[in-house]
Amino acid sequence: MAKKKTAAETIRATPKTDVADHVHYLDANLEIQNIEAARRELAEMFARALPVTVDVSRITSIDTAGVQLLLAVCNAAPKHGVSVEFRGQSAALSNALAVLGLQGAIPLAPRHDGR
Repeated sequence: MAKKKTAAETIRATPKTDVADHVHYLDANLEIQNIEAARRELAEMFARALPVTVDVSRITSIDTAGVQLLLAVCNAAPKHGVSVEFRGQSAALSNALAVLGLQGAIPLAPRHDGR
């Protein structure tokens, strides 16, 4: 009998970037110690000069550096001629934005694929 995957195993099995659909799935931990890796991955998406969707639904821990990165993505996209959409729900992100007084600063669209 096949063993059922845990939620963590399912998340790890889902690719970080779906190149065909131009979707980047952020890691659960978007904090200063791993912010450079996330910045590089998002910069690679921008370099393709195609619309980018950033899925925030995996974020369970975020600090000010993580929020700053997401705000920088919002600000940089139009300057590079790239459209960016943020989708998904993350209580950690919502809480961080509220604490910083930045509710609504990152426009979140609902996920369309049911993940």
